[in-house]
Amino acid sequence: MHLFYKFIILSKPPIHIINKTLNFQIKMRKYLLLLFMVASAISVPTTILQDTSSEELLLDTTTPSDEISLVEDLTEESIIEELPIQGDVIAVVPDIVPDDHSCFTGDHADQDTLQFIADSNSGISQSVIHMAERDFSVNLIKGIFKKFENEKITENIFLSPSSIYKTLMLAYIGANGKTKEELQVGLGLQSLTKPEILKAFMMDLAYQAVREKTPGLGYEFKDASRLYFDQTIQLNDCLKFALNTQMTSVDFKEEPEKTRLSMNKWVESITSGRIKDLIPSGYIDTSTKASIVNAAYFKGDWMSQFKKSDTKAGNFYITRDEIRIVKFMSQQGSFNYYASQELQAHVLELPYEGEHVSMLIILPPWLDDGLQQTVKRMTPETMQGVLAEINSGFYKSEKLDVKIPKFSVSGSLELSNELDKLGMGSVFSADGNFTGFLGPDETAEVKFKKAIHKSFIEVNEEGSEAAAATALLSFRSARPLFETEFRADHPFLFLIYDKQTNTILFFGVYQYPPSP
Repeated sequence: MHLFYKFIILSKPPIHIINKTLNFQIKMRKYLLLLFMVASAISVPTTILQDTSSEELLLDTTTPSDEISLVEDLTEESIIEELPIQGDVIAVVPDIVPDDHSCFTGDHADQDTLQFIADSNSGISQSVIHMAERDFSVNLIKGIFKKFENEKITENIFLSPSSIYKTLMLAYIGANGKTKEELQVGLGLQSLTKPEILKAFMMDLAYQAVREKTPGLGYEFKDASRLYFDQTIQLNDCLKFALNTQMTSVDFKEEPEKTRLSMNKWVESITSGRIKDLIPSGYIDTSTKASIVNAAYFKGDWMSQFKKSDTKAGNFYITRDEIRIVKFMSQQGSFNYYASQELQAHVLELPYEGEHVSMLIILPPWLDDGLQQTVKRMTPETMQGVLAEINSGFYKSEKLDVKIPKFSVSGSLELSNELDKLGMGSVFSADGNFTGFLGPDETAEVKFKKAIHKSFIEVNEEGSEAAAATALLSFRSARPLFETEFRADHPFLFLIYDKQTNTILFFGVYQYPPSP
């Protein structure tokens, strides 16, 4: 078995999904419904093209029939010649079903594996995972910020909780025993079975593949994960089948440095060159058995751009007694803006083109410890409330004067200690159990020793560019003082929020501008 599915991009949307495998097993065709439902969910016109009998392909009732047309007996070449294709052709090339179905069926060996994959309730699992991911984001940033409770602020913070979460979720898929239990609790996945989580992960992969190739969104967002295993290790056939495009065999034992450079090159390509050398020299050696890497990249233009001519120097107050001169971007426009009672902070939404993704700026009261107070009040529940209020659209200010710094932040974090604080310490200990990745006869041990995360963001007049990669190895009133002005001239939190999936892609704290 070589691959489960792959995408061959030939032109631009609408999307045409081709089943070009002869004698394709009937039940296996249902997996294509994952892609159909994703395309339909974001209103992408979809054509299913297949060269086997269409009589046995049963379309899921959740797929709108008016959005799908079925064309028989066409090869890829004849499709290009005979159809007036105006968009992407995605060729889905499936392979045989593995004998080992355990990663889909879990303890229910008698369950129909492919029926389980095609069931339409994966949206419920995805919603649970997306909520758990938001909660994880808040808990992680609170844990990292603890160091500033008793220490002077000397740095900015920027990371991608989404990238870190996806990396850990991949680790969970191969975890067993205590490690599995810790990850399940730490990632907030107690209500789901591992097969349900795997299926939701596969659905997200399909959704992301469609979104990345859909033009006209107004932004660029790439998110990809890879599991690297030494080529001598026998891997679980079911997971090889389900995660084929994410699993790669490499030669850690004989060529560790070449492998490290290749892994870094992959991250660099996903992040458009913004994240370089994610894995430092010496982190990969001949004893390395596995590594999990996630990379994410976002670039978007503001829906309402700032004029460069309006950018002026001004004071940024780290504290009332410590001031830095920074460049402030200014504009007047219509924005979602409200004061959060729970956070006791002002919240501004700056949407990017396409309105699927926004930057939220959370501005604490102007006190020397205002940022610390807001972070202490920040919980998964209060952040859920903030996002709900922003999405309601009830807080539109038609003539708001906005003034925010023009800035960039980059950083590198070793996350093992932070994840230990969140109850996932065994992931990086000698007791880490990842036997779920291994075949039944494999005796080698797979351990992860470190979690490395690098990130970058640039915010300017046109918009924002952000990238990240992770490897395992006293507020008197809730009303703004000036309802027509939002001036971020003291430390604030900011996040890039994906409205499509209701998740936090990137999270940061801007509190310490560089010296002039």
